[in-house]
Amino acid sequence: MNLRLPPILIALIVLTVSGSQLGAHEFWLEPDEFSPKLDARTGVRIRIGEHFDGALYPYLTGTFFKFTAGQGESEQAVEGLDGDDDPAIGVAFRKETLAIVAHHSQSNHVTLEPWTKFTEYLAEIGQEDIAKRHRALGKPTEKVEERYYRAAKLLLDVGGAGNGGDRFTGMPLELVADRNPYALEPGERLPVLLLRDGTPIAGVLVTAFAKSAPKMVQRVRTDKDGRVLIELNASGPWLINAVHMTEPPAFARVDWVSIWASLVFSAK
Repeated sequence: MNLRLPPILIALIVLTVSGSQLGAHEFWLEPDEFSPKLDARTGVRIRIGEHFDGALYPYLTGTFFKFTAGQGESEQAVEGLDGDDDPAIGVAFRKETLAIVAHHSQSNHVTLEPWTKFTEYLAEIGQEDIAKRHRALGKPTEKVEERYYRAAKLLLDVGGAGNGGDRFTGMPLELVADRNPYALEPGERLPVLLLRDGTPIAGVLVTAFAKSAPKMVQRVRTDKDGRVLIELNASGPWLINAVHMTEPPAFARVDWVSIWASLVFSAK
């Protein structure tokens, strides 16, 4: 059962949390257990931060387009209590196979100023060409207005058997593991597909790192088929990220729109 807070209170919470995290880029889902037992409730937290170090973000009705959990081709909307953050939700599964938790947020807005802050940000996400396009389009450089969305995914190895596989869940930017990471041996490479509206997208920077070595970041661009290979050279939790930025519709009051995708799992 969902307990809903008044809309004005939800808006105040969103402003408070978002305002305190303007410098944080990564948004991910973090479970109590990466290999939960059958039918056992596992808490899932929403975090915003960097390098696996992040603040908790609460479950809030009306702040997401999609928040689901499922196995195979089936999924169901998750239910939570507005304001809960530790954990935000609880999930349980009935099959010994890979489970997927997916979260697609509604939009947030950020103002980037001065211009150098915007260009540094573009370099970090591997989209330096946006700066040239920005100037060519005659957009203002005193400050840049950006609307952004988050698309986070968590993979759980229910029962610890390493069965099943990841799939596209319908988010606008989504990272899909081409092999089950829980079935890979230490040091193997994980093929990951990046999809924009369900279509593979080439040339986008993907970053990946283990929680045990968060500063050792792998940076690789998707190939012509939208794929990258991530070397799983450390055990424990992994976080993979990708960002894609586009021009907004003509009527929008922002300069750019971006979508941030994340994928979390644990390696042997």
